[in-house]
Amino acid sequence: MQTVTDLLFRLPMRESHREGIPILPGGLPLVGHAPYNLGDTLTFLRNAAARVGPLFWTKNVGNYLLVCMGEPGFELLKNRVTSSEFIREQVPDFVGDSLLSRDGVPHRSLRSAMSGPFTPRGLTSSGAATISAEVIEACVAGLPQGPFSLLSHTQGLALDIIFRIMGIERSELDAWNRHYREFILGAIPLKIDLPFSPARRARQGRLWLDARFSRLIAAARGKPEMPGTLSALLAAKDEEGRPLGDPDLVQNLRLLALAGHETSASVMAWLGIVLAQRPDLWEQLRDEAVAAPGLPRSPEELKRHPFAEALFREVLRMYPPVSVTARQATEELELHGKRVPKGTMITVPIGVYGYDPALYPEPERFDPSRWMGRRLPPSALETAAFGGGPHFCLGYHLAWVEVVQFATAFARELARRGMRPQLAPGGAPPKLRYFPFGQPPKRTHLEFVRA
Repeated sequence: MQTVTDLLFRLPMRESHREGIPILPGGLPLVGHAPYNLGDTLTFLRNAAARVGPLFWTKNVGNYLLVCMGEPGFELLKNRVTSSEFIREQVPDFVGDSLLSRDGVPHRSLRSAMSGPFTPRGLTSSGAATISAEVIEACVAGLPQGPFSLLSHTQGLALDIIFRIMGIERSELDAWNRHYREFILGAIPLKIDLPFSPARRARQGRLWLDARFSRLIAAARGKPEMPGTLSALLAAKDEEGRPLGDPDLVQNLRLLALAGHETSASVMAWLGIVLAQRPDLWEQLRDEAVAAPGLPRSPEELKRHPFAEALFREVLRMYPPVSVTARQATEELELHGKRVPKGTMITVPIGVYGYDPALYPEPERFDPSRWMGRRLPPSALETAAFGGGPHFCLGYHLAWVEVVQFATAFARELARRGMRPQLAPGGAPPKLRYFPFGQPPKRTHLEFVRA
């Protein structure tokens, strides 16, 4: 069946240009290309590049957005001639003055202090990897036989991990989850501030979270032996030997909760859905998981799970949680032979790189063997789903550990039950859509059947 996006690129349309760069034809009155770009974003962008080239304007609601495909786009993420600071003005309640919205010396100082606890060694030494394993084992053990929405379970699971490694007690998790869900209503573009409006509820959720984060920090300062990432962050210092202040901690802990759980939850849910459709992959994962003594909690133990890691990387390649990021030009640029004025907002389609046939032969085919037996770690382009340059995702290694632990726990638990996963009857295989994250629909249900 043809989609609206397919029809867009089949219609004959008059082309126009702006600053000598083609404007993608087919924008609708008032809303431009937004209806096409919201949903099957990766297909839309790839088809657009095939039609007008790797550099083009799309029309959004009230403005134009420049899209830069290919390696020149990825180079922009290094922030040598671009900036990320505009994000502070666009979504202040979400990112504030955090890592995501800082550049230059302020960013390097904050990043140098925060990076250590999020390395594989840091996650092990702080006890975060052990906490993650305990939360995952408990969640997987409680999965029903079905039918059930795996995404609903992985969203709760990923958020519980984030909160637990910050030192939040199990008895408080429901309250944190409830207020966090209020906080993320701020993603709705409607900013009318009325009682019970999304904007009002989001602000109230943020104030609740910030107050509790401040209390957590104060309590953790008196417990240097407390396991978890928060304690490790309190002990961390930047390259000048300065510790993190409370405002920096609060804003970045809020950001980690926001960015760190939706992406991991999405990857875990897609992994389960893939396994439900591919018994061959399920059997290979099950055999590896059962042969291991338990869930990995250190870099050395992760090496015992090469197939689980390969599944993580292939799911991330084909189902990237984030489709695009953006930068603002700090000087006049030349991209794909075209002049781009200073101040231009440039969209970089980080989700598209996983479908580059030069990097991945037959990119539409799900094939974990691409990642097996490699001597070198993945390149920057191969981890583009986590961004690039100085703003490469701080939670990359945590996501890696979480998903490998989840895959292993999922396989071990079902093997113990003598079951295997499958899509529930009547459920069509889901397609990748962005609203705004690339998550499978919650209506996609799994069930467990006898192996």
